[in-house]
Amino acid sequence: MKKFMLLSVILLLVVSSLSAIRTGKSIFYSNSYMLRAKGVEAAYWNPANLVAGEFYDLWLPGVNTGFWASNNSLDLDTYNYVMSEDKLDEADKQLILGKLDNSLRGAMSGNVSILGYGFSNMSISSSFNILGKVAISKDYLNLLLNGNTESEYIFDKTTTDVAALSFVDVTFGMGGFNVPYLPENIPPIRFGFSASALAGVGGINTEEYNGIIRRSVDSGLYLSQDITLRTAVGGAGFKGMIGFASNPLPDLEVGLTLDNIFGFIKWNMVTEDQKFSFKADSVYVADIGDDFYTQTNSTEDIGSFSTEFPPELRLGALWTHKIYSLSTDYVQGFKNSLVTNNVGRLSFGAQAAPISWLPLSFGLSLGNSQNPWRASYGISFRSETGEIGLAVQSFETLIPTYKSKGISFGSFLRINY
Repeated sequence: MKKFMLLSVILLLVVSSLSAIRTGKSIFYSNSYMLRAKGVEAAYWNPANLVAGEFYDLWLPGVNTGFWASNNSLDLDTYNYVMSEDKLDEADKQLILGKLDNSLRGAMSGNVSILGYGFSNMSISSSFNILGKVAISKDYLNLLLNGNTESEYIFDKTTTDVAALSFVDVTFGMGGFNVPYLPENIPPIRFGFSASALAGVGGINTEEYNGIIRRSVDSGLYLSQDITLRTAVGGAGFKGMIGFASNPLPDLEVGLTLDNIFGFIKWNMVTEDQKFSFKADSVYVADIGDDFYTQTNSTEDIGSFSTEFPPELRLGALWTHKIYSLSTDYVQGFKNSLVTNNVGRLSFGAQAAPISWLPLSFGLSLGNSQNPWRASYGISFRSETGEIGLAVQSFETLIPTYKSKGISFGSFLRINY
């Protein structure tokens, strides 16, 4: 049992709906970053801010990195408590199960820079991206903790699921253009666009999952589990973004972006359905020592298929005054997927630079039914030649502790020229 708990915590906190990290520095503000991004980063957040003559920067391989992993139920404090017990009593089991909803769910996202170059009102860049999610039905955990206490358990994809995706983007952005023919009483509005060629590295998705465990005095135990995992290696795709920004007041900037326009990856190199089937019928306690179940595995080559990137809308505002700045972002996906979800998320960011070369940042992202709330802290060192910084983010705790239901970190290095 303890080994299972250990595996679950590692899986959900280290490999654990989703929001993709676009750039490492966004973690400094818990993703309230749409109007803060300049230079190369603006192509990923709002290309309208690729303004000629304002920002020239260089990304180096691996130094602009972001990663987060979280789950909806367990923390390291619970794990340490369970592992310290010689035996789990009824109260311990209820403690574990009481922390769960219908499933033990976890998610992760990571982004690593490859190279980037911002110049004039354009940028060209590349990064590596990875996302994943996993869900384990609460009924499975109940079976492991308490044994077969119900006459029937039914499992499906809504409570038990696994999916992952990795890809490389090559992104070109261009912006800083003024929207023409606006009335004189409307402040100038900038716009820009970015286009990303996507190279799919690999993907996995639970295509089908059906399971049942039934017991009765007359017929013993019946078990059936049928799983189909769709896997892919090698693909190509595209996604676009358009962004707008304006300064209605001297210290206030507002903006809007629409991301994942025509977003997709088409997998066409190695595409397979991995099928697993477990069956057992009329099993009694006396049979458990034998091979009481049958297992069949098969691999089926399938044709090319696509992973969609549904559109995502983001609204933002940024207020800047001397050494302080405050921002807020609201993001709304139009469909649940590995890269988006249809529940809106609101985040806030703040930066203070009482010492000009040592800016400090704070971010807060409010939780919802699909995402835990999170708080982040960052510190940077700034000079005329560039900036370097580190940030950490905690899930459902104000600061990172054993009560955190996840952890996140971000780093960045920007060279000005």
